[in-house]
Amino acid sequence: MPPMTDEEIDEFLKDTEQEPWGRCIAELATLTPDGKPYVNPVWYEWEDEKIYHLGKPKAQYVTNIKENSDVYVSIDKQSPPYARVNVVGTAEIVSEEWTDRWEEMTKNATKYYMGEEALEYHEERLQYPISVVEVTPEKMNSWKVTDFPPDRTFRAEATWHDEDD
Repeated sequence: MPPMTDEEIDEFLKDTEQEPWGRCIAELATLTPDGKPYVNPVWYEWEDEKIYHLGKPKAQYVTNIKENSDVYVSIDKQSPPYARVNVVGTAEIVSEEWTDRWEEMTKNATKYYMGEEALEYHEERLQYPISVVEVTPEKMNSWKVTDFPPDRTFRAEATWHDEDD
């Protein structure tokens, strides 16, 4: 399965239910204080080549990020056409205050994931504390299915692309 181009990765991560990708859930992996992996599915936004997630201050992954900024994010489309982007990076909590930017991002994410009818949830969410997680990619890899059935032999190792390149 070939890797995506940089343009395809950007399109895939930004996509808002447009063909061919559709909206995906991110799997955010952090490390617990004792070094064990902790994986949590999260809504996300891709903006300015960074991944954002609007979490809650007492969420375990927020606590983990405050202790260790190393993260791994996997975003995959689980129906045809299959595709995946993996990200190794660092995360930080960039805000714990609601601002117009975070309110708008929450509103957009609610619409993307749940539809217009769920905007009531958006209003309710604003009453609770926020922890904005920003993930800066250090390296990424990807693949997409171009033929069906896909070649599952994995004859080549994954190719990682440093984000500094």
